[in-house]
Amino acid sequence: MRTRPETLSSLGRAPARTSIRIPLPNPDKDPPPERGAVRRFVHGALFDNVGLKFLSMVLAVTVFLLVNTDKDQEITAKIGIGYTLPDDKVLVSDRVDELRVTIRGPRRRLQHFDEGKVPRVDIDLRRGDSGNVLITPDMIHLPSGLTVTSITPRTVHVAFDKRVEKIVVVDPKTDGQPQHGFFMASAKANPATIQVRGAESALATLSAVPTESLSIESRTESFVAETTVVPPDGVDVVGSPRVSVGVQIDEMLVRSPIVGAPVAIRGDGDPSKWVVTPSQVNITLTGSLLAVEKAKASIVAYVKLVGPAQDGKPRDADVQIDGLPPGIGATISPERVKLAPAKPAPPP
Repeated sequence: MRTRPETLSSLGRAPARTSIRIPLPNPDKDPPPERGAVRRFVHGALFDNVGLKFLSMVLAVTVFLLVNTDKDQEITAKIGIGYTLPDDKVLVSDRVDELRVTIRGPRRRLQHFDEGKVPRVDIDLRRGDSGNVLITPDMIHLPSGLTVTSITPRTVHVAFDKRVEKIVVVDPKTDGQPQHGFFMASAKANPATIQVRGAESALATLSAVPTESLSIESRTESFVAETTVVPPDGVDVVGSPRVSVGVQIDEMLVRSPIVGAPVAIRGDGDPSKWVVTPSQVNITLTGSLLAVEKAKASIVAYVKLVGPAQDGKPRDADVQIDGLPPGIGATISPERVKLAPAKPAPPP
């Protein structure tokens, strides 16, 4: 068997290169590759340890959202204002009760922000100096991580007047109407005067303070009730604001005329044989409205025949009223009428 010749190189002699023979698969001797291996690999990659893989995905999404969404944002809130006032002066300028504030901070902190829990901005005015008070961000106490970027209004104007006291009249107020036939005669407060305190300029023209309204709707009797005085804005009551009010309800007295009331004839004899001249009179009733209205529907004016009527002579008779209720006064005009025999009817 002939051997391959050696070759020369820089390192000396070396055996000549030999070719590598790669064996080919032999279907008769080598077993075929296992079927479904790729499918099992993919199934395992997707479904093995599903719980851990899901948790990892949730954590990754959460971290992503926290990093990318918790950026600074701005909201607008309303913050109340409180005033510390001097004892001898009164604030007479328009009172600002709240500020409109723009707040900046992380979104998560702003979502949990409650403007109702922010302390009021306290403005100390005990020195009693009029002018403009500057509202600065350090006067607004926000939760940590939040800052104020704007304030409206930025200044609050204050003006003062001297505080004084004064005694004024209590003016009782009522609403509604008494029942038909009645009226409110008077309403008197007890005490009749009350002491108030306020700005000197406001009290200069103030002489009376009203009460809350008392209802007299459909009342028919007098009554006493307690109520409260209601001073104007900027004026306070010294002591208790409660007073009692006595309301007097009386019947309404009226004078009501009845014009042309017919005069009837009563008494001895045959009334049809007599005539009255004038045949009508005017009556004026005086008394309570309800009684007068009732009397109008029931009274009758009449004259009475007294004694024998055979003589057939004219005579004067007093007009009387029947059905007049007690307590009702009546005047009649004329008070006397003339009774005369009726003329016989002409023969047919």
